[in-house]
Amino acid sequence: MRLLLLVLPIALTACSQLPGPGPRNAEASRTGGEAVPQPRPAPTLRGPATSAAALDTVSDREKAEARAAAQAAPVGGELGQVTVALGDPTDGGLWVKSDLVQAETPGTVRTGAGDAIAVTLRPLGSEGGPQISLSALQALGLPLAGLHPVVLARR
Repeated sequence: MRLLLLVLPIALTACSQLPGPGPRNAEASRTGGEAVPQPRPAPTLRGPATSAAALDTVSDREKAEARAAAQAAPVGGELGQVTVALGDPTDGGLWVKSDLVQAETPGTVRTGAGDAIAVTLRPLGSEGGPQISLSALQALGLPLAGLHPVVLARR
């Protein structure tokens, strides 16, 4: 026990002389205290467009006209229900790609809530599952992320 009491102060003194991690930032140097977390800069996107709003090339007026056209146009025949996801956001316009059409054709897309817009129906080909344009999603008030069940029809 006596040996421990003699060695402990020497060990503590020696440890306090060891170099440790220095201050983490200038604030810690000035205050002599703990390092103050610094905010990280916001990530930047590369390329010409940095937001959904910048990629949406369809005006609010055009979206309103598409809504009116979908309500006024006689339905040329319901094609069926598909579950769509956001397609290529750089491909502008109001469109839906699905296997329900073999060639581009005027049509409508309707959500379960009853919101509808006029779109161009495009064949999907080998591009995965059904897709909807960014502008069409926004015109329908649907979130950009996620899967959305919609009904497609010819105009």
